[in-house]
Amino acid sequence: MARERVFSFAILETLLTQRTATVAGVFCAMRQTLHLGSIPGLPIQLIEEFPAIRMGVERAVRYPQGSLRPMGLDAIYAGIAEQYGLSPEQTAALKALELATTQSLSLGIPENLDRVHRLLDAGERVILISDGWLGNTELRQLLSEIDTRLADCPCYTAVDLGLTKASGALFRAVFKAEGISAAQLVHLGDDPWSDVRVPRALGCTAEHYAGAALSELEWSYLELYSLFSQLVAGTARAYRLVHPHAAGPARLGAGLAGPLFYGFIQWLLEEAERRGIRRLYFIARDGMIFLRLAQAIAQARGLTLELRYLYGSRRAFRLPSVFELGPREHAWLTERIPTLSLAMLAERLDMTAAELLNQIDPELRARLPAEDAPLSVALAAELVERLDHLPAVRATILAKAAQARALLLEYLEQEGFFAEGPIGIVDIGWMGGSQDALYKIAAAHQPAIEIHGFYFGLFHYSPYTSRRNRKSAYAIRPNQAEDNLVALHAELLAQADHGQTTGYARGADGRIRAQLRDAGDHLRAWGIDEFLNAAGWFAAEYAQLAGRFPLLAEHFDAIVPRLLVLMRRPSSLLAETLGRIPYSGDHCDLALREAAPAFDWRQALAYTFGRRYEERRLMTEWYEATLVRSQGLARLVLRLQPRIQALKSFIKHTPLNLFHSLLLLKAGLSRRLNEWRALWRLRQGKA
Repeated sequence: MARERVFSFAILETLLTQRTATVAGVFCAMRQTLHLGSIPGLPIQLIEEFPAIRMGVERAVRYPQGSLRPMGLDAIYAGIAEQYGLSPEQTAALKALELATTQSLSLGIPENLDRVHRLLDAGERVILISDGWLGNTELRQLLSEIDTRLADCPCYTAVDLGLTKASGALFRAVFKAEGISAAQLVHLGDDPWSDVRVPRALGCTAEHYAGAALSELEWSYLELYSLFSQLVAGTARAYRLVHPHAAGPARLGAGLAGPLFYGFIQWLLEEAERRGIRRLYFIARDGMIFLRLAQAIAQARGLTLELRYLYGSRRAFRLPSVFELGPREHAWLTERIPTLSLAMLAERLDMTAAELLNQIDPELRARLPAEDAPLSVALAAELVERLDHLPAVRATILAKAAQARALLLEYLEQEGFFAEGPIGIVDIGWMGGSQDALYKIAAAHQPAIEIHGFYFGLFHYSPYTSRRNRKSAYAIRPNQAEDNLVALHAELLAQADHGQTTGYARGADGRIRAQLRDAGDHLRAWGIDEFLNAAGWFAAEYAQLAGRFPLLAEHFDAIVPRLLVLMRRPSSLLAETLGRIPYSGDHCDLALREAAPAFDWRQALAYTFGRRYEERRLMTEWYEATLVRSQGLARLVLRLQPRIQALKSFIKHTPLNLFHSLLLLKAGLSRRLNEWRALWRLRQGKA
């Protein structure tokens, strides 16, 4: 029976691909195997440079004058053997190693495999057409491990027929063999020329499949001849291929958060083992994604550390750490991130703004702004100082702190925090104040306790840091002031499925449970579950894959800066996905706002021309993402913002700097004149 249509598919990068980012990753994996001595007697230069040599010989053999010749693995390895004087046994072993390595790293592309299955189930004829360097027998061997139905489909290859898709000759041979006209062939492939333009020129229906190409995120950490980079980028790409309908949060979980945080988690697990720490507590909420990654890595590596989630926050730890109202407490109460209101100050003291106002004398109360309006630095300091000197208020604050501390200590006991041996806590970091508060509380209860804090980044080592209250930073270390801007970007990627921990309460069963600001419904609406699952998927897949290569050298610390640069020049996916996360920079600011909302032209004008730094931060925490999300006139206005701010700074500071320079010049001249007078008096004998 004559068929109306025949459906053809390219194979490589359409039906199957490799778990590395590019095919060069397969050759990088072969280099690792060769370094282990799997083929004796090979020259070291061949082993060291194998990926470049393998690709270079292929280009010379298959593209001698720039046009494709249908040459296969035999010709490629004959060229390598001639160049390096290999024996027939060594040559055959190299070819076999490539096939075995390709097989072990092969990955089917589900959306196209499903397409083939639907066609076969409908009784349609499906054929395969390949321009690659593998022949029919080799391709069927690969396909049989991926999908047996696929392996049974007729396969036309350039290597076996001596014809190429790129020239059109292979398609003409298919028309003849299948007994069809060009118009009856429907083709899908990844190459814009040989899979799309050439068959269309012949009269076929051709569709381009671009899904296997690297995304911007995946390109950002790829180095062609680095196996490590190939595996990281390849794992991120594999998630996208295996989950073709994944939404933005899931794609960023596997493509950005996973690679960004993996090295940090692997490092802290190794450090914990080295220091003899058996219990690690991942502090809510930033710790949730860290715990997911740690569990995946520990399982893949066979680690037996105790990994636990601990509900806590700056809000939950700071008030219980108040044993007195001294300079340390004053600094915390007046901290501005980026601003401070009466309502936020009251929240830190577990009060409402009305309760706090009732404690203040009328004269000061009259000078305070509305409860949500910013307090000036001087007024905030005066207010806290006044509270400290009111015995009733002081007693109320200390009583609230003691009550909160008792519940927190009971919660920590319940969670095994005070069991024998040192413990580790894991958090995203920045100033380390939460650990200082927690250590102060725990050490008052058990003086010999040792807490080791592991952080993605720290901007500061507080004076309370000690051998029993250690802190270690991974990506950002103190005095790297230029990296402070990455805090927001990292926090947006360290999300949890629940709201902030505000304190603790006893349940009906007698157990202590965390009290949460909210149930996290807004985060579930954003896609937090998919995001966390995708990050965990990346960690599990990469750990399993990397574990195959004992010589693999990992350098995640080199990947972190590359990914953070992307946050400063965000793509539409980054800006739209992370920019709409509800966010607040201060733990006592109850007004969650989108991290980077889209502006209309009025908001853009206000942001660019009329606002101070603190006000601009309340409008958007992430200028670059707001710029991407905004449209039309608003975007044009926002592009002026850096220049306008630079001009305002110049106008503001240039006269002050000039005046300061004149004062310094006057002081210098005065000092020099006094020196001359003193020397003259000495010479005159009048000193």
